Amino acid sequence: MTDQHEPNPETSPTHRFGYELRRRRLAAHLTQEELAEKIGYSGGLVSMVETGRRMPKADFAQRVDDQLHQNGLLLRLWDECRSDGVQLWFIPWLEAEQKATTLHSWQHSLVPGLLQTPDYARTLFLAEPLFQHSKADQAVASRLDRQAIFDRDDSPRMWAVLDEVVLQRPIGGAAVMRRQLDHLLTMAEHPCIALQIVPISSACTPGLLGAFMLADVQGQDVAYLETANEGKVIASPEDVRNLRTRYDAIRIHALPQAGSKQLIKEWAQKWTT
Repeated sequence: MTDQHEPNPETSPTHRFGYELRRRRLAAHLTQEELAEKIGYSGGLVSMVETGRRMPKADFAQRVDDQLHQNGLLLRLWDECRSDGVQLWFIPWLEAEQKATTLHSWQHSLVPGLLQTPDYARTLFLAEPLFQHSKADQAVASRLDRQAIFDRDDSPRMWAVLDEVVLQRPIGGAAVMRRQLDHLLTMAEHPCIALQIVPISSACTPGLLGAFMLADVQGQDVAYLETANEGKVIASPEDVRNLRTRYDAIRIHALPQAGSKQLIKEWAQKWTT
């Protein structure tokens, strides 16, 4: 049975690693400060790792494994948690997403992960030049697990704005696209999801500069920016405010939800013929 300081290992990858680290530290009869001194890190970092607030780097995992005489067990666990279908840099956003009360998403080229079908997601993963194909099933499963937030009684409200280009790009071919667009229409009926499309006729909009998401987590706004190599989580109030202003400017160009659904239906039909 866990106490109030012990993370639930089922909550997230960071909590799972923190739980196991804490258990093994206590078994070695070391305090957080004593372990920190032995591995050359701060006691504050050890505390944050153990409570699931921080996923450490590989060097930290290696040092605690050596110090606690785990024969590589903690390092292997760190690697499993780190690569549990998501990249290390994505974990802070993943956890924000799970705790959010509201989500705002803008995508100019792809369906957002929370609305993807398995085949669509798999196609994207396999298209990455450095992606290990043996991890495709795990990666797809992790992406689908994220979508379980919409099955909760306290499901966050999500406003998703997509460029019409998203409906046109043949990710996976016609059959995959037809199923994906049908899925978008289904998700648009969810009481907590609003879906809007910015038509091609809008020409240039502020959104063409990049995709991003906004989340309200316990009254604090955070953002996620997509880049070519990895995403970036932003918590700076000024930066988040700027992205929210950009989001509002993009939404001005979007069709109402009824018109957006009709446009999705039209493209779904095109992918059928």
